[in-house]
Amino acid sequence: MSDFKSFIASDAGASARYQSRRGRRIHISIDDIEPQSKKMSPADRAAFQTAVAEHLTSVKRSTFRGDVALKLDLATAGKSPPHAHTIAKNFLDLLGDRMTGVDWPKKSLLYADDSQIQALSVSCRHGEDEPNIRIEARPFAAMLDDLELAGVALQAAESMESHYEREREDEWVDTFRDLVRDEIGQRKALGDKMYEAYREMVRWSAQRALLGRSGVNIPVLGWMYGLPRGLPTGFDKTMWARLVGDSKLRLQVGELPIATGGSSAFRQNVSDEIAAFKKRWDWIISPLVVAVALEVVVRPNPKTPPAVLHDLDNIVRDYLIPGIVPAFGTVSDQRWTIDFAELRARDPKLADSWGPTPTPPAGTRNGVTRYEVWRLPAVVGEPGFVSVALVADIDAKGDLMQQMDDHITEWRDNLSDDSRDSWRRRRRR
Repeated sequence: MSDFKSFIASDAGASARYQSRRGRRIHISIDDIEPQSKKMSPADRAAFQTAVAEHLTSVKRSTFRGDVALKLDLATAGKSPPHAHTIAKNFLDLLGDRMTGVDWPKKSLLYADDSQIQALSVSCRHGEDEPNIRIEARPFAAMLDDLELAGVALQAAESMESHYEREREDEWVDTFRDLVRDEIGQRKALGDKMYEAYREMVRWSAQRALLGRSGVNIPVLGWMYGLPRGLPTGFDKTMWARLVGDSKLRLQVGELPIATGGSSAFRQNVSDEIAAFKKRWDWIISPLVVAVALEVVVRPNPKTPPAVLHDLDNIVRDYLIPGIVPAFGTVSDQRWTIDFAELRARDPKLADSWGPTPTPPAGTRNGVTRYEVWRLPAVVGEPGFVSVALVADIDAKGDLMQQMDDHITEWRDNLSDDSRDSWRRRRRR
């Protein structure tokens, strides 16, 4: 095998290709423009598009022609900001068609149409000191390559200790179940006040454990896309998608509507599945004491006409958030789960460290901390589905895209000097 082929097949080669892919990503950060919904002023819309156009020009990049993986990270500083999903709708449209008067040679800015977006992540922090809009975009094919490498990186880092840690986390669910079932005996043993305090502590840990494993992890996401390429995993991608689509830890809301009049039936499916999910898990998740993000996996029906293929953001905004947020009482920020009055009584110094107004503006309370949506390819002969997870968002892991980068970075940092430099040494012989 030639030196170059050896390099390509090596860990060092995989690391170099990842670095090259990172260089092809587009990163845009815009300050001084407050994230807004469609009510955004024409001047601010033009300023936003101009900033995007200037950045694309400066890095010599043009409009994406193919499929895209996109992240929006928003920070609002206004006193009455709109909800994240309404802000995202506005910016996703603004990243498409160019407004008249914006200096850019093409009709579209980042992409021609938001149907090109095959993976989308939107996060928003309200009540910040300064507004900020961060955009990261990359070809979806490069995202799949990153996903495949992240699976390799995770496999290299897997240990029995991490397996035992997950098992220990799951024990909190059993502990909370025992507390609920033997409430009379536990109250008698602990006393009412101690029992209430202990139950809330255990509820928090149990929700963290339950909702921590409701989402798909990086290996499973890769398997659903048929990764790693050329290596059998025991199940094909269709079987992995079925397993995710059958999980009782997720809301399974059926196929997206593709015919006229189907939207009402789909909304009813969402409502029915929310009720069924609450019936299964209300004993542990009501009330929610952890902040949650939404993780959505979509596979369209293979008969879906291209003209009615649902944009990923529309699925969340139109069908999921309106039902999920009020039904589960989800909040948009972890700070809403803290009782600051109780904290101030117990630990004034710690309470003071959060500042005089520790929570974001009141109107932003209802929501989720983040939502991400992944579209699988349609499979001939297989139905479509929408599978939704409420994922505990309290460990600062970030979305799946961020987790991929974090695992790959750790893997690259642990590569030995020999694996990094062996190809160069062979070339010098």
